[in-house]
Amino acid sequence: MATTTQARKDAKKRKRKELKLLNNESVWLQKALFALQKAETARDKLADHRGVDEIPFEAPRNGADFDIEVALEAIENRVRHLLDTTQERRRAIR
Repeated sequence: MATTTQARKDAKKRKRKELKLLNNESVWLQKALFALQKAETARDKLADHRGVDEIPFEAPRNGADFDIEVALEAIENRVRHLLDTTQERRRAIR
């Protein structure tokens, strides 16, 4: 019986550790989103200063331009998924 109780405690500890790691990933991705959104705002202000409608929010990648908006959307989707997952796992652990 003691080993069963210990096994349950160990499993719960592993689940908490995994939850903490998932949450940590979510936090850092949210910080990245915030930084990219600030950069986009700065780009928009530069466009206003230059008197143009917009300056593409792109970065060079493999010889072509990569639309950073695509990365923003992908990161937002990942954060949403992580938040949903961590919420479900918190409920399951309790």
